[in-house]
Amino acid sequence: MRNSGRLRISRKFIVAGHIAKDAHIKINDCNSLPRVFERLLKNSTPISKTSEVLGKDWTFSKVLTVLNEHMVSPVSHSYGGRGPNVAYGAALLGATVELIGFVGEDFDKPYSGFYDGGYRTHLVNAGVIINELHLTPDKIHTIEEGGHDRGLLAFENKEIPTIYCVKDLYGNDFYFIDDITGAHVLAEASPIPKKTVQRYDGIFITSGEQPFNRRLIDCAYKLNKEIIFDIGAYDLKDDYLREVIPKCNTILGNQYEINLAKQAFQIKRIEGLFDVSSDITTIILEDKITCTAEILERNKAPTKIGPIKVKKRVSSVGCCDGIAAGYLGFQAQGYDTITATNAGLIQCANIWQVEGVQEGMLNRQQLFHKMKTPIQ
Repeated sequence: MRNSGRLRISRKFIVAGHIAKDAHIKINDCNSLPRVFERLLKNSTPISKTSEVLGKDWTFSKVLTVLNEHMVSPVSHSYGGRGPNVAYGAALLGATVELIGFVGEDFDKPYSGFYDGGYRTHLVNAGVIINELHLTPDKIHTIEEGGHDRGLLAFENKEIPTIYCVKDLYGNDFYFIDDITGAHVLAEASPIPKKTVQRYDGIFITSGEQPFNRRLIDCAYKLNKEIIFDIGAYDLKDDYLREVIPKCNTILGNQYEINLAKQAFQIKRIEGLFDVSSDITTIILEDKITCTAEILERNKAPTKIGPIKVKKRVSSVGCCDGIAAGYLGFQAQGYDTITATNAGLIQCANIWQVEGVQEGMLNRQQLFHKMKTPIQ
């Protein structure tokens, strides 16, 4: 263990990112679907853009009707969303993390497939800190941003957003994201929990509600908090990346996501991101397929980590979340960047072996066992 010779200083983090439940729809063969569905393969499509992608005659209701005709098993649910995935994994490893975001009145409803009760119960059981405020959507304007200290807003008459995960028997998949009825549609009007940010050492931001994330990152930056930014590839725009990346200290992403950042700043080499801002100290370039990573730190030679062997490849869904969870979990506890990245890759390799994301997350004891290192 690289940290055995020095004192480790733990830090507390907020985790912000999309909170969702995954609805798993298993069908026989994507090739048996209407030909227009080829446009969906390997992509995540917002429900609001169904007709834009498939054609004006298509609604999401019609899509569900077609999928129902090809299903080979009943729909099941699992805990989902990148924010809670990372928070859950980091907490299992012993990190102090609080989840902030937007949920509905079903936050603790035990959907079929939820193996540990409702989502709230499940997260708390893992050690994630939850401080929610229950309210109706029309009361958002009554919350004072400066005095706001409840990171999770739970809205009445709203639900946790659903991500529809469609997969056939041959491993082909595509996704629909509910961007219409979920509680997250209220994010843009919601205040930043400034008092919560003040209590923590840093924030971890991943894919989620960008208008809210912009203000959250700006708040943390002005309070001189550490900012870890997991780029995420969902609906990213150049202006968003140009605004938030210069305020961050650590950037995580796969090759595609890092290329989006390079495109936003019109740079050719990944190291050019260090010239964007003196605050950026570390870049983690990850690859969930090979279970490898490259660490780039300011004024240091790049370091390559992995590959970590994957014993069985069942599903790659959420493997990047495992990398982020392992990295954050160990960084928050004072481990060095190499050890933290290695922990993330081990989580990634384990998630590969199961259906679901949090189902494959290792706890502290399990991860140290795979590291073949005594728990410290």
